[in-house]
Amino acid sequence: MFNPHYYSLALKKIPKRYLLVNILSKRVRQLQKGSEPLVQIEEGNSISMQDIALKEIVEDKLVINEPEVPEIKRKKLSRKSK
Repeated sequence: MFNPHYYSLALKKIPKRYLLVNILSKRVRQLQKGSEPLVQIEEGNSISMQDIALKEIVEDKLVINEPEVPEIKRKKLSRKSK
């Protein structure tokens, strides 16, 4: 489980909850595979990987690029009269 305080601070940086959760889960997987944390962790302080990822978001250590959604152009269908 993650720290609710870190989560609320991260929501201020990324207000879209689903986007935040997706970024959080992706970063946790990276940490589990051996990526180094981008924030300072005090020695002897047991902190979860979720909290590390949230702290990275809060401290602007992660760069989040939202993909641009292409504009959809619709063709007007012409109706042929009989």
